[in-house]
Amino acid sequence: MPAPASVPPAAAVGWQPPAPAATWQAPPVESYEDEDDDYARSPRAYGRIVKIAVLVLVILGLASAVYWQRDSIASMVAGLRSATPAPKPRDVTTQPAGRPKIADRIGAEGDRSQSAANAPAAAVAQKVVLYDEDANDPQGKRYVGSALWRTETVSPGPGMAPELAIRADVEIPERRLRMTWSLRRNTDKALPASHTIEIMFTIPADFAEGGIGNVPGVLMKQNEQARGVPLAGLAVKVTNGYFLIGLSAVDIDVQRNVQLLKERDWFDIPVVYTSGKRAILAIEKGTPGSRAFEEAFRAWGQ
Repeated sequence: MPAPASVPPAAAVGWQPPAPAATWQAPPVESYEDEDDDYARSPRAYGRIVKIAVLVLVILGLASAVYWQRDSIASMVAGLRSATPAPKPRDVTTQPAGRPKIADRIGAEGDRSQSAANAPAAAVAQKVVLYDEDANDPQGKRYVGSALWRTETVSPGPGMAPELAIRADVEIPERRLRMTWSLRRNTDKALPASHTIEIMFTIPADFAEGGIGNVPGVLMKQNEQARGVPLAGLAVKVTNGYFLIGLSAVDIDVQRNVQLLKERDWFDIPVVYTSGKRAILAIEKGTPGSRAFEEAFRAWGQ
């Protein structure tokens, strides 16, 4: 049975947070089996495992001591960000102007604004930045990637009606790292969570940091360099590279989480590698992501 993911406080490896933070111990390195494929396969059919993780969430949902670990997550992120300088503007990251082109295809000049407003979000990649902690470099290492946002219909479980979900497919080419992030409303009355977030990593068999040991939670922020605000929730490691986060079902937390998810434009996903090193994935919503969130929350009546 998986245990709730604990959030290690900031480590003293040259990355000092702007506010005091306690020391932390890196999680033990997990052994990974050799694989013949170029990439380690992402988990696909974990129905039983997910059920077990859900039961763990039910049992631990009321445990206030480990319930929502906001301060520790924020300290971890602050420790990584404190020495990371703001990136210089790069010409290659400018986004194409999608609205006029969509309008030209759909309608005449007189219907341009209405067509653009009603058109589905284009599959335009949004910015992703991986910040890797490096003991030999106080500023760490920065890798740029992309995210494709969309909505999809998923089955919550046997005998349950299909639900709309938000999905982002993330890729960091230089690190050969891929991640699938998905958010959906929880319709299981036995689970004390308003929404669930699934995070699945695909990494190469020879990944330098061994694997993904822990994902303590998710933070929301206004822009790439802003300090993130943790969502109230509980993270569980289901299996290697697969993490499940149940968002709090307490009314005040639900209102706050929904507001953050709808209004903030960037995500921070703290990561602890099995090597003990830490990292942050900063993901931009952009216009496609914002539209996906609007569509899903409208369908959920939120």
